[in-house]
Amino acid sequence: MKLSVSKIVQIALLSALAVVFYYIPKFPLPFFPGMLKVQFSMLPTILGGFLLGPIGGILIVVIKFLFKLLSTQSAAVGEIMDLMIGISVVLVTSSIYRSKKTKKSAIIALGLGVVTWVFVGVLLNGVMALPVYSKLYGINAVLGMMKMIPGVTEENYVMKYLLFGCLPFNLMLSIVVSIVTYFVYGKLGYLFEKMDSKSEKNK
Repeated sequence: MKLSVSKIVQIALLSALAVVFYYIPKFPLPFFPGMLKVQFSMLPTILGGFLLGPIGGILIVVIKFLFKLLSTQSAAVGEIMDLMIGISVVLVTSSIYRSKKTKKSAIIALGLGVVTWVFVGVLLNGVMALPVYSKLYGINAVLGMMKMIPGVTEENYVMKYLLFGCLPFNLMLSIVVSIVTYFVYGKLGYLFEKMDSKSEKNK
């Protein structure tokens, strides 16, 4: 991707939106563990991948990651996980969509993006987040955040959390973000094309 002035502006705009959407709105759901909070920062990153390609989308993910590090409350574990999920999803969705740039390819790309998001999210929570959080905050604190999951114990909390917390939460959030992306990317693409054309005329 050629980083023209208009492309740099577009990356900056989507990065700013990603940072804002990480904090506003951001809220937990009563039927999920407290560490899982709804936020829509992945929306601008997937849109960026669709409209600017994998490099543009990844740049947005990295910029968002750097800003999030400034206010980390999880010893950077949550931020690193978000970075890895974001890069994985952007690579899958943008590569598939931009190979043909049709509505059908967009649906396929977003569907595989959901699968990637859920798979990478569950994997990273199991091998990274839960072990680190248990050491940082203690097993009792971690179990306390999972009290809404029936039958959770010190012996089974990892599997219970992944099956009844992490998996359905990420599935729900990824589907919502994908649906919004599908209905927004065309309109945003039109605006970005106008920005590109104005930039070319001003040269």
